[in-house]
Amino acid sequence: MSVFSCKVCGFRYDEWLGDSKNGVPPGIPFQRLAGSVCSTCGLSGGRHERLPSPRYKGLEAAYYDQFAGKAGIRFYRDWIQAFDQPAAVLELGTGTGRIALELARHGISVCGVDNSPDMIEIAERKKRRLGKGKEPFLAIVEQEALDLQLDRAFTHVLLTEGFLQHFTLRSEQRRVLQLVREHMEEDGLAAIDLLLPPAGEKWQTERRKWVFPDKMVYQQVQGETSYTRQRFRYSLTYETFIDEVEQPRCRVDREMALMLPGELVLLLESEHFDVVGMHENYMADHPASYTQYGEEPPSGHSGQSQLAKGEYDLEKWTEGGYPFSGESGDSREEAARITLIVRKKSCNK
Repeated sequence: MSVFSCKVCGFRYDEWLGDSKNGVPPGIPFQRLAGSVCSTCGLSGGRHERLPSPRYKGLEAAYYDQFAGKAGIRFYRDWIQAFDQPAAVLELGTGTGRIALELARHGISVCGVDNSPDMIEIAERKKRRLGKGKEPFLAIVEQEALDLQLDRAFTHVLLTEGFLQHFTLRSEQRRVLQLVREHMEEDGLAAIDLLLPPAGEKWQTERRKWVFPDKMVYQQVQGETSYTRQRFRYSLTYETFIDEVEQPRCRVDREMALMLPGELVLLLESEHFDVVGMHENYMADHPASYTQYGEEPPSGHSGQSQLAKGEYDLEKWTEGGYPFSGESGDSREEAARITLIVRKKSCNK
């Protein structure tokens, strides 16, 4: 996050908002401020520390599955099942275990890592309820990705839903990729979701749904993109109504790195990964999703649109995504999801 807090008085400076009391306009980086920005204690800027991104908790954790839906579940399952050898999968930012549980239910060994106790609690409940008989295939670990230490190696690593972009400093991104590499077997593979926000410097989206039995939940996302700082930030609000009576709101601000596919490719190559495949909006599942890297569609994918009309089918519909669904409106304005498939490069190659 681009928010800095004084360790003495607690005053906060937000780079996106500036500081009107002290005449600082929005968008001024903290490092450019001379002297003090503390309105209370007047101490020097060295007393300030950068705040970490907020953890998923409360209603955001409780409603996560409602809006993330089935995005990525079939894609990753089919991709991993296409390999002949037994897979051992690491998912960073596993959250509620949407994808990890699906893999475990198909006999694939998965270790899901997350830093949110609320999300992990939901994942554990789902494991007990939906993963009966498959419990040994799924391990859920509470750890910070920047301190990852699991003492084992994996054939596949998943960084879904823009996980890498939650680290807005290049040094942090490199650290995550280095730890991923350390936890991969030789010639291991990783899949990294890259989220591109809707076009424009300011944007907003809204989704709503009934949550059994009588809750209407509105998910509102208001965001802004800074192309010069290569970041985007959004405020996500949940409004809940029961029998048309408004319940307490949930609101959280998140900041993510704005990265283009080519930029991520260069970063991955500098950290000794080879990019072997790239998919655009895997939820649409059409031939154009497979790009110049020459990768064939994963096993089980027909190459035809999943949006064919007909009755509901468990394997047909894959709507969802967090915080953007990527399935709405004008394709020039909607959010996009680019998934890069990379292979760990051997040190002696």
